[in-house]
Amino acid sequence: MKKNVLFFLLMFAAISFTFAQTVVFSDNFDSYTAGSHLAQTNSAWTTWSNAPGGAEDGVISNAQAFTTPNSLLVNGSVDQVYPFGNYTTGHYTVTFNMYIPSSGNGGYFNIQHVLLQQWSYECYFYNNGTGYLKVGGSEINFNYPSNAWFPVVMDVDMDQDQTSLTINNVLVNSWPFHYTGDATTGGVNQLAGIDLYAGAPNNLSGTYYVDDFVVTELSAALVGEFSVPTENVNLSLNPNSTTTGTVTMNNPGTGGTDFRIVTTYDIPNPNPASTGEVEMQYYQDDPYTYVGWNGEAADVDLAVCFPASVLQSQIGKTLNEIHIFMSQALPTAKVRVYAMGNTLLHPGPGEVVYEQTFTPDSGWNSVTLTTPYLIDGSDLWFGVWFVQPEGAYLAPLDGAFANDYSCWYKRGSTWYNRFTSSDYDYNLCLGGKINGTPITPWLTVAPAAGSINAGASVNATVTVNSNSMAVNETHTAKLHCYSSDITNGEVVVPVSVSVTDVSVNEHNQIEVKIYPNPATDYVQVSSDVIERVEIHNMLGQKVFDSFYGDSHVLISTNGMAPGIYAVTVYTSGEKVTKQVVVK
Repeated sequence: MKKNVLFFLLMFAAISFTFAQTVVFSDNFDSYTAGSHLAQTNSAWTTWSNAPGGAEDGVISNAQAFTTPNSLLVNGSVDQVYPFGNYTTGHYTVTFNMYIPSSGNGGYFNIQHVLLQQWSYECYFYNNGTGYLKVGGSEINFNYPSNAWFPVVMDVDMDQDQTSLTINNVLVNSWPFHYTGDATTGGVNQLAGIDLYAGAPNNLSGTYYVDDFVVTELSAALVGEFSVPTENVNLSLNPNSTTTGTVTMNNPGTGGTDFRIVTTYDIPNPNPASTGEVEMQYYQDDPYTYVGWNGEAADVDLAVCFPASVLQSQIGKTLNEIHIFMSQALPTAKVRVYAMGNTLLHPGPGEVVYEQTFTPDSGWNSVTLTTPYLIDGSDLWFGVWFVQPEGAYLAPLDGAFANDYSCWYKRGSTWYNRFTSSDYDYNLCLGGKINGTPITPWLTVAPAAGSINAGASVNATVTVNSNSMAVNETHTAKLHCYSSDITNGEVVVPVSVSVTDVSVNEHNQIEVKIYPNPATDYVQVSSDVIERVEIHNMLGQKVFDSFYGDSHVLISTNGMAPGIYAVTVYTSGEKVTKQVVVK
């Protein structure tokens, strides 16, 4: 009887484990037409340069197959990439079958911590049935059967920071996953992508086939979530003073989430009066070298970023000019300005918000923007788009060390910060000029960036300074609360600030401020302690009545017909009535 109980318990455990597994992605290549390009057929795949259909895109083949009729042929210039989606938690396996003909030079693939930037490890195959794993400064040898199909199994447990590689059912090695493919052990504990590259040992060009590619989730990733219950922040203060509010950010998820808050100001009438041009650039000199993606013809975007943190003294000015060095003249190109994007989820700029066509000459090109672009406090991204002719090398790089913002490019739909690698650690010869009269920033947020643990909250303090404001002025701004929550990456919190001068008059009567007057969408009431507000129309009909316990209230005028209204405010035993015009 005990044996039967044990049997059923083991069976239940096996069933539970089976149902815990989830196939995230699988591709056996059998539904495709032989001779077609993989990434061009299935957008889940891409290539190193994000150029589906080109020489980097592998071809579907029926010459070999583990499960008939097709497999993926990797040879020539093929550089096939599958992006996993930047997993940072969870337990996964990546499996596929591989066939390496002895008539070729062998094969190669790598796993990446950061897509196209940081390798987790590299796997090299000679054509004679031997190979080696390269990770953390070590090389571990293994064997495999050439001219035959064999399984490759990668186990990645990011919650335990462990991984292993099994080839032809033999464990090659296991190690901390954060190790990198070179001599370092300080990589990122993140599963970003796999690169099936037509390489081989000794820098030779490899030839091999891949079939039955499967990504399986063994245990669910810990997923961070992000929510901001505060819909807006309304503050009131006297001239030359400060006040504070709070924005509460919650993480009801099972994993941590990162956040970043960027303040943008509503500036309806920017002052174009010159206070001296400011050059925005990272390059130090004329181009030291050019990059051209092996001279292939391609649509290319180049961009640089100046983050919000370095633009505080320039808010209110405008970007008036963009300049770019070109190695040769082109029939046409476009300067572009990009919206601020959520770099916690998608590195690089956001969508194009302004573009202007120009005809570039060889050398420096300066383009004056027909419509200057307002610096409102957000990250400033700008750049240039052009079609690179075949055989050309047009991206201009100086000889100085790059940083995280100075060298971005896009081919296809993905932005890359690729030039900050060890091969191209230079800045783009791309810059701009801004001018105008800045405003005085009046809002700060702390903390403006950080992490929120699972089930926790973080309160960000919003501090407003009215030193640059006049009485009865109203100023508005927005808090862009970005997060790493893929389902709720940005929450925008409006901020409204009014400046009042509440005081006791010579008859010791509490003064009441009601504004704006005339009103369009709302009226604001400021006083000592507001207990109640009543509003009557000119027929004596009550249209509003509410009780409070605050020094500042905001009342919507929606539903009130245009006309004159009597606003009665009850404060600390006093009653004050004033007229307000509603448009």
